[in-house]
Amino acid sequence: MTYHSTLPFVRLSHVLFLGCILAVLQACTPVQRHVWLSSDNGDGTYTNPVINADYPDPDIIRVGKDYYMVSSSFVAMPGIPVCHSRDLINWRIIGHAYDSITFRPQYRMEDEKTAYSRLCWAPTIRYHEGIYYIGVNIADDGFVMFKSTKPEGPYTMHKFEKRLYDPGFFIDDDGRKYVTHGKGKIYLTRLKDDGTGVLDLNDRGTLIITAPEGYGHLFEGCHTYKRNGWYYVFNPALGYDGVQMISRSRNLYGPYETKVLIDDDINYAGAGVHQGGYIETAEGESWAYTFQDRDYMGRCLMLYPMKWENEWPVVGPEGRAGKGVVTYRKPAVKGRHKMSYPHHSDSFDKPELAGIWEFNHVPHKEMWSLTDRPGFFRIYAQHARGFYWARNSLTQKVTGPYSTGTVSLDLSGLQEGDFAGNGIMGRIMYQFGVKKKNNSFWLEMRQAYRDEGEEVVDSLELKALSKIYLRTETTKEGATRFHYSLDGREYHRFGPEGVSNFWGFLGIRHALCCYNVVKGSPCGYADFDFFELESAHRGNHYDALTEIDFSRYDDREGMELVRPAGKRPMQFLSKIKDGDWLVFNNLTFRKRPEKITLEWQASNSGGVLEMRRGSLQGEVMASCPVQSTNGLWSKQSFEVQKLKKKEKVYFVFKGANESLSIKNFIFE
Repeated sequence: MTYHSTLPFVRLSHVLFLGCILAVLQACTPVQRHVWLSSDNGDGTYTNPVINADYPDPDIIRVGKDYYMVSSSFVAMPGIPVCHSRDLINWRIIGHAYDSITFRPQYRMEDEKTAYSRLCWAPTIRYHEGIYYIGVNIADDGFVMFKSTKPEGPYTMHKFEKRLYDPGFFIDDDGRKYVTHGKGKIYLTRLKDDGTGVLDLNDRGTLIITAPEGYGHLFEGCHTYKRNGWYYVFNPALGYDGVQMISRSRNLYGPYETKVLIDDDINYAGAGVHQGGYIETAEGESWAYTFQDRDYMGRCLMLYPMKWENEWPVVGPEGRAGKGVVTYRKPAVKGRHKMSYPHHSDSFDKPELAGIWEFNHVPHKEMWSLTDRPGFFRIYAQHARGFYWARNSLTQKVTGPYSTGTVSLDLSGLQEGDFAGNGIMGRIMYQFGVKKKNNSFWLEMRQAYRDEGEEVVDSLELKALSKIYLRTETTKEGATRFHYSLDGREYHRFGPEGVSNFWGFLGIRHALCCYNVVKGSPCGYADFDFFELESAHRGNHYDALTEIDFSRYDDREGMELVRPAGKRPMQFLSKIKDGDWLVFNNLTFRKRPEKITLEWQASNSGGVLEMRRGSLQGEVMASCPVQSTNGLWSKQSFEVQKLKKKEKVYFVFKGANESLSIKNFIFE
């Protein structure tokens, strides 16, 4: 439970006494650290991803000066988060399209049935004459339309008796409503004027676009628009190494011309882009958006500048058509906008759950509470043969590229066989928590591959215990580490390092859980006092006294970005030629460094990596001759000239050394 205290001005003689009070409060209160999460750099620029978390299949609209976005939620409840922004960069969750969908027993986890990769894919949102429409195709149940007069809801649900795969809801100038849908072949289906059903149930849709040769795989995810008398349909293609396509026609029913709009990995090797559309600001700018697969993080929102040439959209910065951006100026939106991010810490001190939380399936309402013990989230244990089947697990998307999630867990309500903790849902399911066994408490790390049985990989008997702090850390290498504390201050690593990745179309998630593994045993409950989210990451502002990967550049010319292990984020730059360069716009220094240490590999000596201030022709702050490392990764240090507290630094390669690859750097 979080305590708040206003302390008056005191004399020095009272400091010791007050220090004791604060120490007591600290022991039972999460230590609130400054958290940088926004992609807003605070200097008029932003850095992709706009949201460094799993927001797949985004669709964005503007109503006046407000922007609203929806994205896929699959079986998470409540479903289809609705996010709001005033500048397309800083977003927060304001509601959901629905609290729960209960059509099938697997949505409710009945009889150990699950639907982790099913339910709501690729939602679409539009606004017309005072009504917000959110449409989605439910994998096993067909198309559903949600309607509301408020973007945050509540929404009414209208179930169609028809499937419309990966839909793009479109309202023409005359108010007629349509859905573009399909995979490989895109169809157009007209809806009733109120949007609550198809106009003709026998209408199988009119074929309007066929994927061009070579782009048929995953040609789907329609977003449909009208501009200056032209109809435009955005579709991705290919898959993991994807591109964004654009089709246009003077007639909604075609024929359409189709070409590639975006083809770029945007500093994440081999990832490509997928599924998106575009938005026009009130100030007249056009911006394209997609998601990008980022492995364990899931599918992250990306934003790109866009202009129009001969009534075709062209994406990318000047001179780089079809390419994305890493760091770029923010949309020129009027007004000052507060930095915000969809995810945050939570002290559970309100009677309703914050919008950041989603249950893993339809929750059993009587088996969780925020009011049975005010200031705590309580889960009443139910029998489950493992974490994968545990009812009422409360999830929040992991924030990247690295962060920690810490919970305070009160164990006094646990019964024999109960397990409670802070797990990670992913391709490998990790459970990190406490089990009550033989009237003692055991700290355990468990793991399982989705629907397989759990394995205890490490355990520690704690005996008498009433409270524990559990911390889950996601590293920049894409690994998961677990830590525990008995006092909320000193933390200890526990168990082996875990590696969990994208699974069932989902990025990894924190999951607060409590379940009982002994069938027929009386069940207790777990009380979670708080969840604290921490991250030192913000846009492209990097603490230069910590190790920085070269792949986190803001812009580059030449070189090849290599990801040596699939589904892992480690990257390095290779095939470096004379004159190649990359830039970091915001390196910050807490103290003046004396040297820079580079990690690189080279089979032979030759060439120099120069560090220049401010521009390609700027002052040389370090000159780093490349020495052979016999083809092994090695760290070498070089002296640096005086640096300011904040610097824009160019790394420029001079000479020739085809064997050179570079990985990271740190100032010391």
